[in-house]
Amino acid sequence: MDLNWIRNTRIANTGLGNCFESAEDCLASLIGIQAQYQQFGEISLFHRVNGLSRNMLDEKYSKNEIIKLWGQRTTVHLYVPEDWVNLNAIYSPRRTWVRKHCEELGVDLDELLDRIDVLGRSQRFVSKEELAVLMGNQAKKLMTWGGVLIESSLLGQIYAVPERPSTKFYAHRKWVDGISTEEWLADLDGYELDRFLHRYLTCYGPATLADFKHWSGLPNYAFINAFRRIEDCLDRFDVDGKVYYYPEGHMDFAKCDVMPQVKLLGKFDPLFVSFADKGWLADTRYEKEIWRAAGQIEAVVLVDGEIRGTWRYAIKGETIRFTCYAFGRISVKDRKRIAAEAERLALFLGKQLQEVVYV
Repeated sequence: MDLNWIRNTRIANTGLGNCFESAEDCLASLIGIQAQYQQFGEISLFHRVNGLSRNMLDEKYSKNEIIKLWGQRTTVHLYVPEDWVNLNAIYSPRRTWVRKHCEELGVDLDELLDRIDVLGRSQRFVSKEELAVLMGNQAKKLMTWGGVLIESSLLGQIYAVPERPSTKFYAHRKWVDGISTEEWLADLDGYELDRFLHRYLTCYGPATLADFKHWSGLPNYAFINAFRRIEDCLDRFDVDGKVYYYPEGHMDFAKCDVMPQVKLLGKFDPLFVSFADKGWLADTRYEKEIWRAAGQIEAVVLVDGEIRGTWRYAIKGETIRFTCYAFGRISVKDRKRIAAEAERLALFLGKQLQEVVYV
């Protein structure tokens, strides 16, 4: 095993190459996809799901087959509803920054959550404006970066309705499954974190415990006992002084081969938010071009497993224009491949490709 095998295995395991049959399969395997920017969460799905269209996603949103919740790293993700109870079991017992924030503002968080729960149960959709009225004159501060809605989500109350370009409405869990909180929590057995860690290593592995800490947002002490319980089910190996883990029996050395493909990966793609170490994929010279200030992660041009630059797009009417900020020379052959992928992505976004520009 070496870093090349780790790189190629991670790329394959996270679904690049349109290997999933449905968006639900993809989201269940990846344990959600970060989606504070709705369009980029959808682009992450597009690269991993056979024949996906935005109309198909809209239908799944309308049926509550895909919802938006706050989960790992207290960031909003697209999830399948079945993972909500796991997020609740793992994260709701932990003290988030939200409770401290409310204490500083002199707000009774528990009383406010009760009122949100009552409002959500009373009507099918709750607008952001209605929530602001409920929260009073400190609403803006209480909803900064999700704020109180993070706690409500982790408690199993409120989810965000996926919509473009950003969330405007929220809804209560009762509209998803219609069961009581007591029934919802009845099947918890205390081993949710064990399965969470095993699922992470299956999809994102081979990975280190530092990688899981980074991805989950949990401190070591929160998951070390879970790791010890599943350790006997894991293979381990060392590369450059780091210990990597992978579920036993999942080693596939065919994945040593680079998958020939071009992908215009969106902002916050799973490949870039799921590992503590950045050097496994990105050249250290370009790390600051990808991982920017304020937690921003750029969209990336991936060619045959190698990062060749970042990209942005501009939409004008029915057309879309891609600008590629190349990290070096890109051959005519690869530019043609990038243009073909840009055409495919433009079609998914419902736009006509105008051009791909290199700067």
